[in-house]
Amino acid sequence: MSPSKAPLDVLMARLAAGDRSAFTGVFEALHGPIARLSRSLLRSEADAADAAQEALCKILQRASEYDRSRPALPWALAIAAWECRTLAKKRMRRREADVPVPEGGGAHPEDEILERDLVTAAKRALGELSEEDQEALVSTFEGEAASVTGATLRKRRERALGRLRLAWRRLYGLD
Repeated sequence: MSPSKAPLDVLMARLAAGDRSAFTGVFEALHGPIARLSRSLLRSEADAADAAQEALCKILQRASEYDRSRPALPWALAIAAWECRTLAKKRMRRREADVPVPEGGGAHPEDEILERDLVTAAKRALGELSEEDQEALVSTFEGEAASVTGATLRKRRERALGRLRLAWRRLYGLD
C-alpha cells in the first residue's frame, strides 16, 4: 500500500482482500462518520440508528466490491446516504398511507412539521451570531430597515452568511 493512504483506506483494502482481522478497525473507523451523516439526514434518532446499522452491514458485506484505488470514506458515506434515502422514502410511504391529506389544498402535516423543524434549527443557528450579524441577515431576508445600506450592508451580509454557515455546520453538520 502507498504510505499516503489513509488508515481507513488501508484497513478497507485489507478487508476487501479477505483479511477478517481488519473488520473491527473498519467498523470503528466508519461508525462515527456514518452515524453523524445519518443523524444529519434523518429527523428521528431511531431512524438514524437503523440507517447507520444497515449501512454498516452493507459496507462490510460488500467490502470485496471496494475499489482500492479510491478513498474508502466517500464510498462508505455514499452507501450510508443511500440507506438514509431509502429509509426516509419507506417511512414517507407508510405515513402517506396513514395520514389523510387535508381538504381544501392545505399543507400536508408532514410538510408543516418539516418547516417548523427547519425554522427552529435556523433560529438556533442564527442565535449563535452577534447582534450585528443577526441584524444584517434579518434586514436582508425580512425586508426590515438596516442601520447601514449599500456596500456596507452587502459586505456585512456576506460575512454574516459565512459565520451562519459555520454555526450551522457546527450545530448540524458533519464537522
